[in-house]
Amino acid sequence: MDAFFASVEEALDPSLKGKPVIVGGRNGRGVVTSASYEARKFGVRSAMPGFQAKKLCPHGIFLPNRRRTYVEFSGKVFAILEQYSPEVHKLSIDEALIDLTGTERLLGPPLKITDNIIRRIEQELGLPSSGGLSTHRVVAKIAATLAKPHGLIYIPAGAEINFLSPQAVELIPGIGPKTHKTMLQRGIKTIGDLLAKPELAARYLDLSETAGHHRHHDHSIGNETTLSQPLKTIAAMEEVLWELVEEVGGRLRHEQLFARCLTVKIRYSDFQTITRSRTLVAPTCFDKEIFQVVRDLLHQNIAQGRAVRLLGVSAGALQDSGWQEPLLNRDRRDSFERLYQGIDRLREKYGEQTIGAATPRKRPS
Repeated sequence: MDAFFASVEEALDPSLKGKPVIVGGRNGRGVVTSASYEARKFGVRSAMPGFQAKKLCPHGIFLPNRRRTYVEFSGKVFAILEQYSPEVHKLSIDEALIDLTGTERLLGPPLKITDNIIRRIEQELGLPSSGGLSTHRVVAKIAATLAKPHGLIYIPAGAEINFLSPQAVELIPGIGPKTHKTMLQRGIKTIGDLLAKPELAARYLDLSETAGHHRHHDHSIGNETTLSQPLKTIAAMEEVLWELVEEVGGRLRHEQLFARCLTVKIRYSDFQTITRSRTLVAPTCFDKEIFQVVRDLLHQNIAQGRAVRLLGVSAGALQDSGWQEPLLNRDRRDSFERLYQGIDRLREKYGEQTIGAATPRKRPS
């Protein structure tokens, strides 16, 4: 999706179209969570402090972050995607990987299908989106990034290396600022530079993995929210964490994946950000178990008295099988599985906010 939060606001209020719309960072506080392409022309970017965005774009239209509304629109987008393939892998609230293998006979050539998806999302929801089409999922993701805004890039089989080589190495999923800095120090600026070092390329860019065969689950499933007002109490933070956990857990179960590593992200009002992780004895996809871990991480690492502006939860080290469940846990896991199967069915039928396993005030035991 293109500038997703800002695009949702424009869809709800068409008078905003063509204007510099900035979600988050109101009154110079907090951080920007989304900026329309008109605002980006002034240098405004996601995660930028609000005061800096205001300085760069004084006439920008600053709007509050309405996470529940964006989640609702995300659900509508994914409902469209799931009409084209049973294999829709949600990478984030506004990003997905779709396996179109075997759909040609029913729906036509993959390029035509992808174009139809982009058109439908715009016509039915009023939202612009971009796509990348390739036999390799990493290549498709990079292509989709480069296609923004409102574009589509198709990389035929056999053309992957020629396409990738001149691209900046930071476009590869999983290469963050620290890794990028290390690579630059080693003289690796482009993906072509990385491919010249097979030992590193194998770690960050597995071109043997096609879009239709997910041998590894090397992506993570996460959710974070920038708060309209800073939080200082643990109880209020736990309420936010619970909402984040419910979405992460639901996405894990939807993809039939289990997480062995859970991470909590905390950003204070002065923009200092910390992340803390825990590796589990047995992987999980259940909200209660996820919440217990991230709540403990919050309690152990929060700085008392400091205001928190952003909270995030992510699940990594994903797997769909291959571990031994401790005997004492099996009955508990079976009951959780039955519980969440029922919850997920009700949410699918009546909406995400219909039911939960517990409320934040009645914390899971």
